[in-house]
Amino acid sequence: MPPVNPPVPPGKKTGLIPRNYKSHPPGYLSCCPTAPDDWIIPEDEWQDRLDAQLAAKISLWDLREANYDSLKSLDQNGFGLCWAFSTTKAVMYTRALMGEPPVTLSAWYVAGIINGWRDEGGWGAASLEFITKTGVPAMDKCPKYNRSAVAADAEQNAALHKVTEWYDGSEDRDKNRAIMVSAFLLGLPPVLDYNWLSHSMCGCRLVSVKPNLVIDTDNSWGDVDQYGAKGTYRLTGSHAIPDGVVVPRVSLPSTV
Repeated sequence: MPPVNPPVPPGKKTGLIPRNYKSHPPGYLSCCPTAPDDWIIPEDEWQDRLDAQLAAKISLWDLREANYDSLKSLDQNGFGLCWAFSTTKAVMYTRALMGEPPVTLSAWYVAGIINGWRDEGGWGAASLEFITKTGVPAMDKCPKYNRSAVAADAEQNAALHKVTEWYDGSEDRDKNRAIMVSAFLLGLPPVLDYNWLSHSMCGCRLVSVKPNLVIDTDNSWGDVDQYGAKGTYRLTGSHAIPDGVVVPRVSLPSTV
């Protein structure tokens, strides 16, 4: 069993800056409206839908297992850039769901261009805005966190991997809980910001809704088993409810 609600281990960095909902209210990005109520699955349907999803093996976890070479956990490698890695990984899941060719994408580029290559934090929706406008290039176009590592055609390659449709979450954690669970049950990868952990991760599995909420997140500390199975991170109960959530739904189709 993976550890439950583990603290950040020594030597590992996070990087989440809690979203200020006064300056960045739900739906503040024109490209990312707040998740509508008719999209959110009623709570009395959660268990039946989860049972059906698990029986059919059509969860994000199953997608990850079937495409593990391309969807294994990324590694922020000691930088406080979780907020760019969580969103980049969600784009990779979205592309896989759309049947696009597998490409490991570079969160280094996203954070580097936003931050001027400084090791600074942010939140999921901040990298969302960048990826919506600019995209995210393949890893070989920027394989490390260094301005000198950016390929001449990185910007053009990034434009091939834009997200075109997202839903934003809420400043209300109860609604974020419902948005997160709905995303899982609809097979979509939620980007989850946790203020208590100062960390942002991409959700990859809804394990349980009763008697306790249990989820697995696709972390960005590599694919080792030390903190969860194959680089995942297990959260339960109130610890699993995100303070911020955004859900990618559609990415540009591309062949590279």
